[in-house]
Amino acid sequence: MSQSTLHEAEYYEILNQEDVSIQCHLCPFDCIINQGEKGKCLARKNVDGKLYSLNYGFMDLKIDMIEKQQVFHFFPNSRAQTFSTYNCNLDCDYCSMPEKAHLDPETYTGKKFAPDQAIMFGMASGSKIISFGEAEPFISFEWVRDTAKLAKERGLKVLVRTNGYFHEQPVSEMLEYVDAVTIDIKNVNDEGYEQSCGGGSFEHIKKIVKIVFDSGKLLELHMVIHEDLNNDVEAARKLAEWIKEELSVEVPLHLSRLIPSHRTKNFIPTSKELLESSYAAAKETGIQYVYIDGIPDHDTLNTYCPNCNELLISRTSYATEVRRISLQGNCNKCQTKINVVLS
Repeated sequence: MSQSTLHEAEYYEILNQEDVSIQCHLCPFDCIINQGEKGKCLARKNVDGKLYSLNYGFMDLKIDMIEKQQVFHFFPNSRAQTFSTYNCNLDCDYCSMPEKAHLDPETYTGKKFAPDQAIMFGMASGSKIISFGEAEPFISFEWVRDTAKLAKERGLKVLVRTNGYFHEQPVSEMLEYVDAVTIDIKNVNDEGYEQSCGGGSFEHIKKIVKIVFDSGKLLELHMVIHEDLNNDVEAARKLAEWIKEELSVEVPLHLSRLIPSHRTKNFIPTSKELLESSYAAAKETGIQYVYIDGIPDHDTLNTYCPNCNELLISRTSYATEVRRISLQGNCNKCQTKINVVLS
């Protein structure tokens, strides 16, 4: 990969002019990167005292129903043009795509897409929604930001799915071009992040969640439930209580079944009983929208009016049906305003 094909990264500082060491400030790992070396994510490299993004424009294209991104309240039953990016700053035991999350971009042999090319594909798909996810889109910050900005100029809606472990300034900048955010919560304490993901901080991520919430963007949270990850009933209750106290009872929470992968291949998938107990604990706190993901056709996939319990959005393994809710987001039966974006 020649220097002429590289894209200079943002959010870094030069530490030493003589040995050209630099420090990346995209995420709280704040990697100190010496000449010729890469940061923890492998996607940002020091080349002669400048930090370059090695994965600018590297992504895979696919069309998905938006619900696959653990998003139930943002244009339900819509197709999203998903840009699946590479690399991640966390190394989670249950990562579903470790090869992609920890690829050395200098070995990447796929096609590189400029932002305008990506948007051209997005618009050609007929979808009005652009989704960034898989592995961690913020590691491709400059490309995702540039592409999201162009998407907004073309009248498209933008969704980002992230682990949230990034500094406040890049997150705030990205939010200028984003309509909805899903954040994957890995654990409800810092020790859990260290044990399961090789680092990270729930305390820091809570600050990022607050920034997203305060921005007014549609926000949904997601956590994988499994006793061996210490993501159990009490963890679901703790997260739900924090949502109620610090955010709003209207913020949706997704509780997912663990699908064994990466370093959890020998784990047993999360039991239905644990998922249902975790769901009940979260609902007991008073938050209005809790969903169980991973059990086909489970009743908790549906969205009900928190006031009159009218079935508003029905979801099965095969289809989502928006039923008794207006385009303005009101329950047709009692007119309660629902935290959902439909137009």
